[in-house]
Amino acid sequence: MNTLIPPPFSRFFRSGARIFFAASIVLAPFRYRASLWARPFHPVYSDYTDFLLSAGDVAVFFTLVFWACSLLVQPRRVKPGNPLVFALLTGLTVAAWVSTLGSFDPVASRYHSVRFVLLLFYYLFIVNEITSTWLLVVPVFIQAGAQALIGVGQFFAQSSLGLQILGEHVLDPLVSGTSIIPVHGGRILRAYGLTDHPNILGGCLAFALAILLAVVVYGERRKSLPASAAVLLLFPALLLTFSRSAWLGFFAAGAFLFGSALFSRKWDSAIRTALLGAACLAAITPLLLRDGSVFGKRFNGGDVTGDAPMAERAFLMEKGNTLFVEHSAIGVGLGASPLAMKMRFEEFPLPYQPPHFTLLTVPLETGVFGGAFYLLLFIYPFADFILRRKIYLHTPAGMGVLALLLAISVVSLFDYHTWYYLPGRIWQWLAWGLYSQVSARMG
Repeated sequence: MNTLIPPPFSRFFRSGARIFFAASIVLAPFRYRASLWARPFHPVYSDYTDFLLSAGDVAVFFTLVFWACSLLVQPRRVKPGNPLVFALLTGLTVAAWVSTLGSFDPVASRYHSVRFVLLLFYYLFIVNEITSTWLLVVPVFIQAGAQALIGVGQFFAQSSLGLQILGEHVLDPLVSGTSIIPVHGGRILRAYGLTDHPNILGGCLAFALAILLAVVVYGERRKSLPASAAVLLLFPALLLTFSRSAWLGFFAAGAFLFGSALFSRKWDSAIRTALLGAACLAAITPLLLRDGSVFGKRFNGGDVTGDAPMAERAFLMEKGNTLFVEHSAIGVGLGASPLAMKMRFEEFPLPYQPPHFTLLTVPLETGVFGGAFYLLLFIYPFADFILRRKIYLHTPAGMGVLALLLAISVVSLFDYHTWYYLPGRIWQWLAWGLYSQVSARMG
């Protein structure tokens, strides 16, 4: 198609979009942000009600601006990827807007709904423009490497590292509100990195490790060796977040990739993965010997269901169920569940927050239709794998994306940050976009 715009100008915008995409991945976990509008609803945590603009938000916005400019100067067809995935994501976005009609916080719900529209376009960008493995793997490693280095430093220092200019929390294990592991009367600080919470850091590391492990299993030797080194470097940092959901998510992804290699008789890949697993265990052995009581406390002597965090999760799920039953049609409003908890329940022994179970949080906020769209997005990729497993087992990109989706799905069963916070949203929509692209290409 002829255009008055010189081709180099078009390439400039397209390259700029990809650079900002890489920046959105790298900057996604950073807590550093500007407050656009402070909206205090004491004692609800201000991050649930304030309008915030993070570095990752800016990167996503400019990704879309540059991509739109590239489409204007060089018009081309925008593919939706897998039609069902696109339809479900569009339905989820519409359900988010519908939830604003009955929201406990209509302004916040409209704000989050605008973000969902941007994420839908972000998904389309991924489907159409992220065609090279390295466009993904390099920024993922930079993201995880930077956060891991800081998180490990925080754990061994048992304090923050003075990086508040980058958004680091002021961390002191003796201060109430800091995430710690109580052991023998002491308080052991968990690794935060530059994120808002150790569980967010743990999730980001688990998701990055799932992608890198897929490169180890399915990549050529010149790619698998550096990916193996990256996994070996990042794995101890995942351990030091003490995020059980992140541990479980990465374990599930790893078991899936290893089992698939065995099933498809890729013996070299299986041996490579087993050796890497042994190396990771060797790398963390000094930590386990040094802080065995801390890790033992996290597992609660084998009775994980009886510890305080799990009891808190059960309480939040009970209250969330009550709210969902009362507002099942269109939900309490996207992003409004913490404030809805405050307005509905006079006595609440915990900080107001969404249930730590995304399959409940989504219908709670967006109603039964939003919940249905999300549930289908949750299970469809794995159902597709079961039906077309012979094709998937010989499609490395498909297996890598499924491993990432599995890690995210497992974390979502125990936490809400893949739905509520920017780092989790970027990872979730990234995974949906990659899956949609790969599955559409497979036919």
